Amino acid sequence: MFIAALVFAGCQVLVFSCFTLVAVRWYHSEVARIRDELSETVQTFLTSPSPETPSPLAVIIDQVALLLAARMVQQVKAMLAGVESGESKGEQMALITEATGQSPWLALLSNILPKRIRNALMRNPQMVGALAKLGTKGDGAHSSGRSTSDSYSL
Repeated sequence: MFIAALVFAGCQVLVFSCFTLVAVRWYHSEVARIRDELSETVQTFLTSPSPETPSPLAVIIDQVALLLAARMVQQVKAMLAGVESGESKGEQMALITEATGQSPWLALLSNILPKRIRNALMRNPQMVGALAKLGTKGDGAHSSGRSTSDSYSL
C-alpha cells in the first residue's frame, strides 16, 4: 500500500509539473506576442508610412505647436489690448475728473450713472456744459443758499 501511495504521489507531481511547464510556456508566448504587437504599434506611430505623409507623431506635434502659437498670440493681443485700454481709461478718467471738478452735480452723476450712459454723456460737450451749469446761478457762481427768487439755469 505504501508503494502504491508513493507511485500515486509521484504521478500527481509529474502531472502538476507538466501542467506548470505548459502554463509557463503559454505565459512566455503571450508575453512575446504582446511585446511584438506593442513594438509594432510604437514603430507605426513613430515612423511615416511614406515619404510624402508625416508620421502620426509628427502630425500631433504640428497640431500642438499650432495650438500653442495661437494661444500665445491670443495672450499677447489681450495684454496689448489691456495696456491700450488702461491708457484709454486713464485719459477718460482725466476728462471726467476735469469735467466733474466744475460741477458737484456732474461728479455725483458720473458716480451714479451706468458706465455706458456716463460715457455717452461725456462725449457730448453740450450735455457736459448743461450738467456743469446745473446747480449754479445764471451768472455761473455756485449758489450757497436758496431763496425763492433765485432762478437756476438748466
